[in-house]
Amino acid sequence: MHIGEDLREVKLQRLLKAEGYASIEELYPIVLGDVVSPAICIDPDCDYICKMEPDQEEGYCEACGTNTVVSALILADLI
Repeated sequence: MHIGEDLREVKLQRLLKAEGYASIEELYPIVLGDVVSPAICIDPDCDYICKMEPDQEEGYCEACGTNTVVSALILADLI
C-alpha cells in the first residue's frame, strides 16, 4: 500500500502525540522489544488508534471498517 509522504507524516505525528511520545526515536526502543506497536488508521477521515503487530500495513479498522491501519514503525519507514 502506498502512503503519500504528507499523509504519512500527519498520521505518524497524531499517533505519537496520542500515545504520549515526542518522537519516533522515543518510541522505537520500546516497540522494538514488544510484539505489538501503536498503529493508526490512515484513512484521511479516520484517526482510529490501536495496537497491532509492528509490521502491520493493512490492519482492520474497527471505526471505519477498512483495512487501513498501519503501525508506527511502518509509518516511520523503520521496517
